[in-house]
Amino acid sequence: MRKKRLTKRLLLYFSVTLILFALIMGSVFSWLFTHYNQHVHEEETMQRALTLAAAIPVMKDSQQFLAAAEDEPAVEESSGRMRHGHHGRMVHSSERGNGTAQREMDWCRQQYSVQDTGGREANQQAGEFLQQLDSLAQGKVWLVAEKSRTILAYGENTGEERGQLPAPVNEVLQQVLAGQTAVSHDFGALLDTPSVTVGAPIKDKDDRVIGAVLIHRPLEDLQNTINGGLRLLAISVLLAMVLAGVLAVLLVRRFIRPLYRMQHVSWAYAQGNYGERTGIRQQDEIGMLAADIDVLGGKLAQAEQERAELSRQRQEFLAAVSHELRTPLTVLRGTLELLFSGLVTQKAERQKYLQQVMSNLSALERLVGDLLELTRLRNTSFSVGKEPLNLCDAFEDAVEQMRPAAAKKNLQLRVDFVEPLPIQGDYGRLRQLMLILLDNAVKFSHDGGEILIQGRRQGENWQVMVEDHGCGIESAELPHIFDRFKTNRNRNEQGTGLGLTIAREIASRHEMEITCESELSKGTRFIIKGDFSLVNPE
Repeated sequence: MRKKRLTKRLLLYFSVTLILFALIMGSVFSWLFTHYNQHVHEEETMQRALTLAAAIPVMKDSQQFLAAAEDEPAVEESSGRMRHGHHGRMVHSSERGNGTAQREMDWCRQQYSVQDTGGREANQQAGEFLQQLDSLAQGKVWLVAEKSRTILAYGENTGEERGQLPAPVNEVLQQVLAGQTAVSHDFGALLDTPSVTVGAPIKDKDDRVIGAVLIHRPLEDLQNTINGGLRLLAISVLLAMVLAGVLAVLLVRRFIRPLYRMQHVSWAYAQGNYGERTGIRQQDEIGMLAADIDVLGGKLAQAEQERAELSRQRQEFLAAVSHELRTPLTVLRGTLELLFSGLVTQKAERQKYLQQVMSNLSALERLVGDLLELTRLRNTSFSVGKEPLNLCDAFEDAVEQMRPAAAKKNLQLRVDFVEPLPIQGDYGRLRQLMLILLDNAVKFSHDGGEILIQGRRQGENWQVMVEDHGCGIESAELPHIFDRFKTNRNRNEQGTGLGLTIAREIASRHEMEITCESELSKGTRFIIKGDFSLVNPE
């Protein structure tokens, strides 16, 4: 279960994100879709109103509705209802007790039908005309005569009403009769159904406002259209979420798969199997992590090889040290047992055995000293103190120290330094390096020969050479002469086998390179190379 936590968490994050996205997008789309449809609905209705307003003045029988009320007197029937003039338009008279001001403020609202209850032919013609307007407008039309203050409409309930108009209706009429277009949503209560109302002024040939046309279009059809669109949107969102959920599962699996692979490789590293690799090649953060894990595997494998090699060298070193120590210790033990046994009584013979003891003790001292020196140089925490010096001075000092040993074999030490070699280094260690090379040259040179110590500067580099004309080194031994305890006992009985190893460590600490060239029976040449830019910061 723990392995699936990240998968479940990613799926949860994807799901929450998709749901929030769907809700936000659905809400925004619903709002925009509704307002857009309402706007289009209003624009379309307004265009129809403007078209009717332009067409009504020239339509047949329209003038009888738009003529001024003052042109004909009003006649009151005994029943109190308004009767029509000879043009068939509706006129209104003052009610009992009402004055002229009341008449100017009130409006007369009249509805006509094709089958008019009054039975007059003029009423039927008016009903047909208004029905035609409703058909053209695709909504309910109110035709307003400005001078007669009459509002005409087609409807089933024929009859007339007089009085003040509701404030929203009056505001729209005042705006339209002032020559402007108007839009209102406040006619729902008056028409008993939610609707949008637009108004456009009707003008005569002299561009004077003589009336208005109001078109009421119910919002029921518009709302049905919007609801249908929103249902389609909801279905689309649900299908998209299902599809997105499937894709999310696939993407999460694809995303998690490299992590499982990296986990497997990491576990293999923990078990010591450093040969495993992720094999992931992606140009992203996961690919970078996988590449780092592969690099780590390579370094661990290299470290394992180095550890194995170090372990092997340690075993060889311990075996070699044990062998090197056992030989002089065995000789010492045997000699001392012989001296303590009392079998050697003559003074000269006892002196010979004591001299042998001192010689073996000196060999042991040299061996222990070289071991300690090599251990110190190979310790990474051990630092070599460096200071500005002339390399020629350190090497010439070593040459002077070796002249007595060379004189015993009648060897000539010839120094050839053309110019100073300024570097940063440890004077004592560099002198020790030259002493080791000169000691080897003196040991393996024939009596009466010559040893050449030569130094040259080569641009940004320098080179120092120690050359002898002794017995030389076999080609099979040449690659191993700097290894520990690789001395040839047949030719170097007093050597510890650590001298050249120490020399290489000293050179390495000074960022120098030491190499050897040799030919059997002709001589040996040790070459030390350095770079002024590395060892001399100036």
